[in-house]
Amino acid sequence: MFTQGFVQFASGMSDVSKVFGEDAPTQLVRVLGLAMSRIADAVISSFLVNVAPAAEREDPAGLGIARANVEAATLLPFVASALDTLLRQHLLIARRLTTEDQGSIGFESRQLVVGFVDLVGSTELSEKLDMGELGATLSGFEHISSETITEGGGRVVKLIGDEIMYTAPDAFSAASIALDLADAFDGHPTVPQVRVGLASGEVMLRDGDVFGPVVNLASRAGKVAEPGEVVTTSEVAAGAGLPHVTLGPRHLSGIRGQVELHRLIRA
Repeated sequence: MFTQGFVQFASGMSDVSKVFGEDAPTQLVRVLGLAMSRIADAVISSFLVNVAPAAEREDPAGLGIARANVEAATLLPFVASALDTLLRQHLLIARRLTTEDQGSIGFESRQLVVGFVDLVGSTELSEKLDMGELGATLSGFEHISSETITEGGGRVVKLIGDEIMYTAPDAFSAASIALDLADAFDGHPTVPQVRVGLASGEVMLRDGDVFGPVVNLASRAGKVAEPGEVVTTSEVAAGAGLPHVTLGPRHLSGIRGQVELHRLIRA
C-alpha cells in the first residue's frame, strides 16, 4: 500500500512528536503537503510550457513526450537534494529568539511591520494581454518584488495573484523596501506601477503566514494609495523617519473608527 519512503516518513513523524509535542506532526504535515503541492504544480506547469510542445513537434506519435518525461524524472534526486539545502539555509534565516513565554499563550506573536504590494490595473491587464504576455508580466512583478524585499531585509510572506504580502522587522526597513518597489516599477517597460500599504503592530505567526488586525490595516491602507505611492499608518511614518505627507483621518473598509494615514516621499 505504501512505499518505503512513506514508512520512513511516518516513523519520522513519531520522532517529531517526541521533540515538538503531539500536535506538531499534524500541523507540520499540513504545511509540508501544501508546500510540496505548490512545488509539484510548478514543476508540472514548467514541463508543459517549456518541454512538452517541442517534444510533441519532434515526434507526434508520443515517443518524444515519453523520452522527455524520462529525462525529467532523472532530475528528481537533484530536486530532493536542493530542497534539503534550501530548507537548511532558510532555517538559518528564519531563526529567532523568543521574546516572551510563547508556550503560555499557545501561539507565536511578534512586533512587525506588514506591507502589501498591489499591482495596479491587473484586471485591465488580464483583458488586453494574451496568457503568455500576462504570465511574463506577473513573473516580472514577482521576481523584482521578491528580490527587492529580500535585499531590503524583509520576508516575502505570500504571493496572492497580483499582490504580495511581506514583513519587515522595523519601520525604516519596511518603508525603504516600499519606496524601492515603487521606484522599480515606475516606468518599467512591461510591469505596471504598484501601490503599497504599510502598518505595524503585534501579529501572530503560524505555518509561515502572518495574521492579525495589522494585516488587514496594511491591506486597506494600500487601497488608499495612488499608483506609485506608499501609504502608511502614523506609527510607521514616525518610525521610518522619512519625509511624508499627512493624508488625514480616513474610514477604511472593515476597520473600526478612523485611521490617520500618511504618504511617504523619497528623500
